[in-house]
Amino acid sequence: MAPALSSMALAAVPLILLGAGASTFLLAAAAFVAGVASEFFTVVWETVHNTHVPERLLSRVGAHDEFWSFVPVPIGQLSTPALAAAFGTAAVAVTGGGVAAVVMLVPLLVPSLRRIEINRNGET
Repeated sequence: MAPALSSMALAAVPLILLGAGASTFLLAAAAFVAGVASEFFTVVWETVHNTHVPERLLSRVGAHDEFWSFVPVPIGQLSTPALAAAFGTAAVAVTGGGVAAVVMLVPLLVPSLRRIEINRNGET
């Protein structure tokens, strides 16, 4: 899980580059890398989820996973215009990207998540 969790920080790079005024080509390349990293994480997370969560709890755990993953989205969408008006769009983008990268690395602080490994047969 550690490489998958670490790769999720790359998903914040396009936002940081956008705020820094990067070129369209660089933004597109960063978005591509972020997409690959995100899909890598998704494959690993779903494999771990389906391997470690008892079948009778898969739906409940999946619902919580989705719910708590998407709760911050409307909060960010509603607060961004006010923050951009107060601090400027570039500062909000760079700060938001930095905060997102740090938040995506926080699960690495949980030892039990870092230690999860999946072998070639799909077993953990």
